[in-house]
Amino acid sequence: MGWNWIHSLVFGFISGFTEFLPVSADAHRNLFSCVTGVGSELLGFRLVCHISVLMVLFLSCRPQLSRLSREHRIASTFAKRRRRQPDKLALMDLKVLRTAAIPMLLAFILFAKTQQLTQKLWVLALFWALNGLILFLPQFFRSGNKSSQGMSALDSVLIGLGGALGVIPGISRIGVLISCGRIRGGDGRYTVDIALLLCIPALIFLICYDIYAIYIAKSVLSFALLLYYLLAAVAACAGAYFGILLLRFLAVKTGFSGFAYYCWGAALLTFALYLTI
Repeated sequence: MGWNWIHSLVFGFISGFTEFLPVSADAHRNLFSCVTGVGSELLGFRLVCHISVLMVLFLSCRPQLSRLSREHRIASTFAKRRRRQPDKLALMDLKVLRTAAIPMLLAFILFAKTQQLTQKLWVLALFWALNGLILFLPQFFRSGNKSSQGMSALDSVLIGLGGALGVIPGISRIGVLISCGRIRGGDGRYTVDIALLLCIPALIFLICYDIYAIYIAKSVLSFALLLYYLLAAVAACAGAYFGILLLRFLAVKTGFSGFAYYCWGAALLTFALYLTI
């Protein structure tokens, strides 16, 4: 079955919306491809959606990125030339981000292998169920209000190791990052901000991987599908925008354990599809 405008809009919105909710965007894309049968040209649509999502994320995190960049620039200036001292809290945030990013990005070495592993629906269902368990765990730990001032190097590494699980379809990167941050006593709003910032280098890698995969597959971005690419990109931007808004809202209001039930339901649906297809 080929792509049409409905497939493009639905695929784009699902890609953007689930990228920033703790339910695994890759699992939703795999399931969409399986149900609709639109396997061809999937790499091109993944690429345009990842680019669109990254643009929305940059815009959403622009205040934090500007602050971190400004304080890092001040800290890198000779002390005698500084007009003021750098914000220590911003420098601590940078330290947490750098420490957490190392194990998370190193895990992308296994990305190609994990993509092959979860082509089978029963494996995807298994990891979806595991993702639900990870989202459910923080409620058994005492809630905290740590920011970067209270985060140790061990906390940062553990958050990064959690984010490393995001290379597996079915495991939500942002969901595990937030869960690990909450388990380590992080404040809800703070852990969401850190998780979103850590998604920026992850998305940059995914875009590079999509380009590489298109090159290896000797595929080209078809001009015949240009309109469908644009529709998917616009839908991905809209989905990402609403996904980030919902993520920030839930971080303050209710938390994310409710998504565990969604993941378990999705796991059952996926396993049922495996038995019937």
